[in-house]
Amino acid sequence: MTTLNLRLVAFCGLSLLLNLNAQAHPAPKTGAEDENIVIKNKTESYEFIEGKADNPVLIKETKSTVFRCDGFRSSMPFVEFYDDESTIDDVSVYVNGRRNKSIAPQFEYYSVESIFYSDARVCYFSLPLEKKGAESSVELTKTIKDPRYFTTIYFSEAYKVESQEIQLIVPDWMHIAIKELNFEGYSISKQTEQKGNTKIYRYKILQLPARKSESRSPGPSYIYPHLLILSQYAELSGKKLTYFNTVADQYAWYRQLVLQIGSDKQVIKEKAAEIVKGMKTDLEKQKAIYKYVQDNIRYIAFEDGIAGFKPEKADQVLKKKYGDCKGMANLTKELLVAAGFDARLCWIGTNHIAYDYTTPSLSVDNHMICALQTGGKFRFLDATETYIGFDQYAERIQGRPVLIEDGEKYMLDHVPARLPDQNTDYEKRIVRIDGTALIGKATHTLIGESKEWLLTQIHSLKKDKLSVALQSYLSEQDNKYTITDLQTSDLNERNNSLDISYQVDHKEAVAGFGNDLYVDLDLRKDLVNNDIDVSKRKTDWLFPYKQHLVYETELTIPADYNIAELPAGLTVEDPNYQFRISYKQEGGKILYRKEISIKDTRLKKAAFEKWNKSIAQLKKCYNEQVTLVKK
Repeated sequence: MTTLNLRLVAFCGLSLLLNLNAQAHPAPKTGAEDENIVIKNKTESYEFIEGKADNPVLIKETKSTVFRCDGFRSSMPFVEFYDDESTIDDVSVYVNGRRNKSIAPQFEYYSVESIFYSDARVCYFSLPLEKKGAESSVELTKTIKDPRYFTTIYFSEAYKVESQEIQLIVPDWMHIAIKELNFEGYSISKQTEQKGNTKIYRYKILQLPARKSESRSPGPSYIYPHLLILSQYAELSGKKLTYFNTVADQYAWYRQLVLQIGSDKQVIKEKAAEIVKGMKTDLEKQKAIYKYVQDNIRYIAFEDGIAGFKPEKADQVLKKKYGDCKGMANLTKELLVAAGFDARLCWIGTNHIAYDYTTPSLSVDNHMICALQTGGKFRFLDATETYIGFDQYAERIQGRPVLIEDGEKYMLDHVPARLPDQNTDYEKRIVRIDGTALIGKATHTLIGESKEWLLTQIHSLKKDKLSVALQSYLSEQDNKYTITDLQTSDLNERNNSLDISYQVDHKEAVAGFGNDLYVDLDLRKDLVNNDIDVSKRKTDWLFPYKQHLVYETELTIPADYNIAELPAGLTVEDPNYQFRISYKQEGGKILYRKEISIKDTRLKKAAFEKWNKSIAQLKKCYNEQVTLVKK
């Protein structure tokens, strides 16, 4: 699988499409059909050749793939992607060793639900495998017009590969670096050969398992064996053509695109003045501009030609009321600059990407944000995160290296990492027993990504459905948990907490047997189903963001009852997570407190067994109840 046109999804967090979909066929279905088809043999060749003036260096790609049916009769979709920076020159199909001209490839624009428009195109057809033992093969040639877009070669396929050879043919006038990533645990051998003025790199792979799609996995660059190709420079006809030999080269290429934008400064200046009118402090103005872009510009992904890297004019984004991450970042920057602040564009790779700026490549970046310099430091603003507050950061960019524009030069920095308490979800219930129900009042406070997640969910619905959706969330969709008198703070507020209050009637939360009452004080039972099947899970597990959950319940003890038994509670301490549950009596009340912290969003496979034991302890604790006995 080869990643060629990074700009298709180079920004706005869409690199998964590039890394997983730019392949010879889509991900397999689950079940027996996974093993019905195998790749018997695949050969790939990539040769750097001299082109013409507009495209002085080309890469000629040749692929031959032999598919075999190991079970029942089948057919499979064959898919190959290309775009404005590449062409498919020839496709030949062979069925049982004979060329089949009746199979006609279709060539169309490729649409993805999350991308508003893209110049991605697809060549596709159905490849028959008529019976067990049948073989069909595809031979394909392709041209990549610019070495900048030739970034990665992935070895893994959607089907098991029995044998594979990858060859890079690099003439001495072309200077590249090759990084070999995630090879450990695979049967991969390498040979290097110098033939005259050409160097040939050969990689042979045996018995490569099929790639399996798993939810909450790290990005493919973390887990699949692949080559990162760094095209540095070419020396042709006495001239040096520099691609990305250094980060400075990469920044220079980005910058020349930025200089072409040409936003209407007067339109932006007038809008900035309108947004900050009447505000006195710089912080008020900065927050207002950021919130304006979040509220009024709808995020879309638009990847077309060089615009896959070039931000749209700020005045055009303002006029159309929508933009991709580049356009939104540029509008945020231009509005802040017009209001008198030092704001800059930034290029960043989200945590979906394993690379950093030690490897100058288009693969490093998949997102664009704005940096605001104030008080001697940078604050980073990502307006695509609609409901996150000023100076708060989504997990996907926390701690990530960021390339900041600085005129002809550039700056490197890191987005600050935050602790779980940035995303606190706090609930306090004050209840009493009424028959078999717990009734009383509850307050709920959310900040950071806990708040953003909830607001994003409910705002995706029609306004008349907001209250119903919020009640469903707060009640865990339990029809025995009735919520009334629901009140919230401003559901459009970014920079303060989301505050919710309501009356609660939790039916059947109390069970009575003889003189005893058994009370369940925990409705939510967070993580109860989060144990991991270690026999099936192949990759590390990623939590969406660092979490800090604090739930408290204060129960008034009925006057004619005493406490017979309080559960012991639970304490689980781990460098990556923490569970604490406690019960205690204070006067005529029982105080229940649960605190769960997810401190590291990546749970590695080596930690699965310990995690499962921790979840088992948590489940056991959830099953324990408060016991009251009649006086």
